Amino acid sequence: MNKEASLFPVDIYYQTGDKLEGVYHKGQDKIWDGKKILSEALNKYGKPNMDQNQQAAIEALFSIILWGEYAAWNVSSQLSFMLDDYGAKMAAVSQAHDEARHFYVMRDYLHILGHEPQSLPEPVEYVLKNVLETQDLSRKLLGMQLMIEPVALTIFRFVKSNDIDPVLSELLRYFEIDESRHVALGVKYLPSILKEMNKLEMLNFLLWQAKMIKAEIRGLKYMEPHLIALGMDPLEVFEFAERKQIECLKMVTSEMGLGDSLWKPIIKLIDFNKHLIFKAPQDNSIWSRVSESFIHTFFTSETNL
Repeated sequence: MNKEASLFPVDIYYQTGDKLEGVYHKGQDKIWDGKKILSEALNKYGKPNMDQNQQAAIEALFSIILWGEYAAWNVSSQLSFMLDDYGAKMAAVSQAHDEARHFYVMRDYLHILGHEPQSLPEPVEYVLKNVLETQDLSRKLLGMQLMIEPVALTIFRFVKSNDIDPVLSELLRYFEIDESRHVALGVKYLPSILKEMNKLEMLNFLLWQAKMIKAEIRGLKYMEPHLIALGMDPLEVFEFAERKQIECLKMVTSEMGLGDSLWKPIIKLIDFNKHLIFKAPQDNSIWSRVSESFIHTFFTSETNL
């Protein structure tokens, strides 16, 4: 990924990844008009009509989604510059186009509800800010494609399946189709970067991931009352998101021709924090010390780097 050598790397002209270039072309074929779809849904179902508690929960959850889409729009734009492989670059451009559409559609939907923009909860802002600001390509790909996207897809799935608002359900059907394509960029491209890492680089990469996982779980805990208000089991939502993330990580190691040992401590960390956050009273100072001790133990004793 050496951009100092040349801004126009002719030597990789024929190194385009067919699968990732295919993501771009598939995205082009699947482009939808956000304003048209929202207008048609409103004409079909009428203005959203939820009870007060449900609407407050939808606004709280999808205010977070709104800024998540904004961050994804910016991150995918960053990736389109950082990536050298033409197929991967094209996939990132396609994602940026999708995320811009998701942002304005969700903004317009929330505006119809009379929603005023809100600041993000601290753990969610921490995750998004870290993924936005990191200059490390591996962290940016992991954070956006393999951590944030699976959580967003999980929320879309549960909200849509509960059919709280048919207008929102109609929109999320389109969001899901787009977001499911985005994971491919991380799964197909991240392995090539991980293979080039030395042991210290890999350790730092996994420790960064562990910090992001801690913050993500705290973010899901923040959403707990809103999920309950919408008739959902927060632990069920968390465990579904967990499975989606682990599935993505296993696809990465499969692409590398490895087993799952690389992610073993990460999977244990997720399970450990799940029980600590969702099944025990929160004490951030104690939680932080215990969790950090857990990370240290497993990353120094069980990970073969």
